[in-house]
Amino acid sequence: MLPLLFSTSVAVTPLLVADEYAKQVVLEMYPKWYSGKDFTIQGNVGIEKIFKGNDWIQYYGKPSLTYALNKNWALHGGLGYYYTAYQNVNDTYEIRPFLGISHSSKWTDKWTTGTYFRTEERYHYSTGSNNRSNNTRLRLRIRTSYLFNPVTIPNRWHKVTLGVEGFKSYNTDNSLEQLYDYQTNITLGLERSLQKGQKLRFELAWKYKAALNQITDTDISTAFFKIQYYPSWGRWWRNKLRNRDIDE
Repeated sequence: MLPLLFSTSVAVTPLLVADEYAKQVVLEMYPKWYSGKDFTIQGNVGIEKIFKGNDWIQYYGKPSLTYALNKNWALHGGLGYYYTAYQNVNDTYEIRPFLGISHSSKWTDKWTTGTYFRTEERYHYSTGSNNRSNNTRLRLRIRTSYLFNPVTIPNRWHKVTLGVEGFKSYNTDNSLEQLYDYQTNITLGLERSLQKGQKLRFELAWKYKAALNQITDTDISTAFFKIQYYPSWGRWWRNKLRNRDIDE
């Protein structure tokens, strides 16, 4: 059986319109399997719910594969599917193929930095009409971590992480939904090891979205707290990808 990453995120989203707030809840499962020395197979399956204005709920799945080129570089690829059910308008779905490359640098025995660049094509469709749109999005994430204790030592604080991620979208078409040209995520995480190489991550994050050439009340700022559960299967101790902190 594939491992499951169980992630629960509760977000409070202050819009830059005076005193308006939205609440967001995310429940996610993330399977991961270490195959041999060079491969991992993983994927996200989740539900996301927002309570504000035109309430919606989103279901998604995103299987992916990672291949280690050497002890530092790796290739990533996968396919995401997202279905969004709205309260007052037609539902939409999105198909999102992606490719990426990552690099991991180990500065000391305890300090590691990972960089991940990804390009993804987003195809949006409406269930109630023939409307469709697509755009290309680039993503760049830099995450550094400091190790307290190896993950093989159970019930200890494992590591602390700090990450910054930027998004840039091109050929944006807003005919189906509000899309944003720029997005920035800043995350601070603390991990605790469990039994058999499993771990928990407690993550506090801030997310900012902006649409190009739009007035400021279209911008969105989101702060959220996330809890992630990382069990693992396979021979992770032999795998080159085991300590790289490159999540999809």
